[in-house]
Amino acid sequence: MGETDLPVATDLLKRLQQHDEQALACLMKQFYHDLYNYGIRFAQDDAMVKDCIQEVFISLWQRRETAREILSPKFYLLRAVKNKVLKSLHRNDRKLNIGHEEYNFPHEFSIEKFIIEKQVSEEKAERLKKTLAGLSRRQSEVIHLKFYQHLDHAQIAELMNISRQSVYNLLHETIQRLRSLWHSEFVTQ
Repeated sequence: MGETDLPVATDLLKRLQQHDEQALACLMKQFYHDLYNYGIRFAQDDAMVKDCIQEVFISLWQRRETAREILSPKFYLLRAVKNKVLKSLHRNDRKLNIGHEEYNFPHEFSIEKFIIEKQVSEEKAERLKKTLAGLSRRQSEVIHLKFYQHLDHAQIAELMNISRQSVYNLLHETIQRLRSLWHSEFVTQ
């Protein structure tokens, strides 16, 4: 499935079905960071995102008998956190319309920190930031899911509620847009 930790996570799901609380703790430890980083992109409310993640794990514990039906634990948890955060936003009467894709997905990517930490010039980091800011919310989300969460195209399609072909098209369009924006930054500088 593209997850290097799939056998470990699958084993944890089996142990979870056997009422092993340590398995739940291991799943939380294994995926919490990725879930938090994904959830905070939809709502910049730290406490609310953490509450949503906790609710997802509580729900997983309550439904542990059906855990064998989960083919990809990481994908399942990412989707559950996204849905929980969006529902929480909606419940709090914040402006959100999933059908029109008006939720906010920030354009901040950890690649900027990585580039700076690897002693690449501040000028290039600023150019990269400008380039990423030129992406739409959907383009930013597909880049995050593909290159930061390492999901496959089918998982991205389901998570973003689009067809698999749309994922291919969106990734292609986004990469072309990144190249174009990056090139225009070098030309104008």
